[in-house]
Amino acid sequence: MRYYFANRQEAGARLADLLAAQGLLHRNAVVLGLLRGGVPVAAPLAMAARCQLGALAVRKLGFPSEPELAFGAVATYSLQSARYLNEKLHASALQQAGEQALALTTARAQQQLSTLSETFAEHMPSITGRTVIVCDDGLATGATMHAALRVLALQYPQELIIAVPVSPQYLVNEFLSMANVVLSLYTPSEFTAVGAYYQEFDQVSESAVLHILHANDQLHEQ
Repeated sequence: MRYYFANRQEAGARLADLLAAQGLLHRNAVVLGLLRGGVPVAAPLAMAARCQLGALAVRKLGFPSEPELAFGAVATYSLQSARYLNEKLHASALQQAGEQALALTTARAQQQLSTLSETFAEHMPSITGRTVIVCDDGLATGATMHAALRVLALQYPQELIIAVPVSPQYLVNEFLSMANVVLSLYTPSEFTAVGAYYQEFDQVSESAVLHILHANDQLHEQ
């Protein structure tokens, strides 16, 4: 099988080149990576622009029988939270698993989200009135990005740009109504799973994310 990206870092570097070519990278922007896999993608953009890098806490709400299939998502940024539900998938999950099972799934995700928010609280810079570039390692159902955009809207950014390595075309079109710019390096006609387009797609640890964020902080302290 042909891989389109070696790893998240290489995908981020290619995104940085694309945004720079379109004049979308500047020092007053904030680049946010969705935790956790979006941060290694976001880092090369922040480095290229020499701007702030931050983290946005998100958790999928997955089918109990298939956790990677999201019927929704929850997100937190700078003490504010938002939830997104895909009506069709949520109805399917309800029919399949029942209300009690979904309530348990949601409670577990909220607890994980709370822990993530506490861990990364110092890496959620103010975005009010600023250009925000939101990155993830790819879009599958779009649930986490929907939740992310909802919570960011509560902070009143001036401009929202979504930048991802891979996404179905229908999601690019869908998010154009919610963001000023939506960029995806690759939009396969038959989308499988995000990880299928990477040669290396290991889980990203919290310590690795913190290392990336601290490196960006040190760059701004110089």
